[in-house]
Amino acid sequence: MKRQTSREHRCTLPWPVARTLIALAVAILGVLGDQGHCYAQSGYWRAHYVLPKELRKTGVVFAGERIPLNREGVATRVVEQMNYLLMDRRASMMEWFDRMAQYSEPVRRVLAEEKIPSDLIYLSVLIGDFSPGTKTSSRGVGWWALAPTETKGGASDAQWVSTNDWDDRRDPEISTRIACSMLHRLHSKKETGNWLLTVCAFVDGAEKIEASVKKAPAFTFWDIVLPPRSEVLVPRLVALKIIDSHRDFYGVDVPRLQPVRSDSLGRLKLEKELPLHVVAKWCKVTPRALWELNPGVEPGTGAIPKPDKRSPSGFPLRVPKGREAQVRDLLIKDGYLKP
Repeated sequence: MKRQTSREHRCTLPWPVARTLIALAVAILGVLGDQGHCYAQSGYWRAHYVLPKELRKTGVVFAGERIPLNREGVATRVVEQMNYLLMDRRASMMEWFDRMAQYSEPVRRVLAEEKIPSDLIYLSVLIGDFSPGTKTSSRGVGWWALAPTETKGGASDAQWVSTNDWDDRRDPEISTRIACSMLHRLHSKKETGNWLLTVCAFVDGAEKIEASVKKAPAFTFWDIVLPPRSEVLVPRLVALKIIDSHRDFYGVDVPRLQPVRSDSLGRLKLEKELPLHVVAKWCKVTPRALWELNPGVEPGTGAIPKPDKRSPSGFPLRVPKGREAQVRDLLIKDGYLKP
């Protein structure tokens, strides 16, 4: 006789019994904790993350605006985006948190200097992946996914320098100052004077948001109908902040990396273009490590260009912490800078 396979030995339970056991397991999971539990609604079962209990009562502040999580519709929109981030984008979110730990220092400093709410760093994370290499379908580039728009005459209204050798949008400090200028301009308008609506205008355009606001005057972001991208983005920003500030609650186990420290030599009026590998040798680091401090440099050329008519003050250079004086002396010695 042939020996029966393990599949033939498999035990099956009647559906009513199996359903009872599943319900019991769900109840036990619910007792064990609130971090992520299962629930049944209309016969549909799925994992579901919830808000920390205290936030249901107190709400959360984002960019100076209190988010009314005690309102069921608001809480539902935030929780939906929370589940999207934790379940569909968890791997990406881990990378975001790593990059924020390493490279957020110059971005946060510029936001503070420009008097932009610090929470808007999450905007850079969601629209630009907090990365200099971001490229979007709308021609957005860099940390803030800055994309040119066309004026009536067909010219671009770009506020940045973008050449074959350099792109301001890939530089963390320069791109953040450009984004801050745009955000301030949008925030100064009557219809988008609330930071949540300012964010919407930043991603969807002021005209679209102003039109929506005018149709429902005196109502908040949570009460009006906005373009789909804005509808999703603001609840997702709030959700990302909650996850980031409650990592233990959501089981987001990301060891915090040390921030990358650097010294800035400021904008340099170079006599000739400066290959990054030359500076890397001086600093005893790899060219890649130096480029990560200077991502505005086009990787294909790998050199900081000389000043030109679009940037007469030159382009910035950052070096590893403690190397500024040494590099400046060598720049002069090797003829890259005038004494």
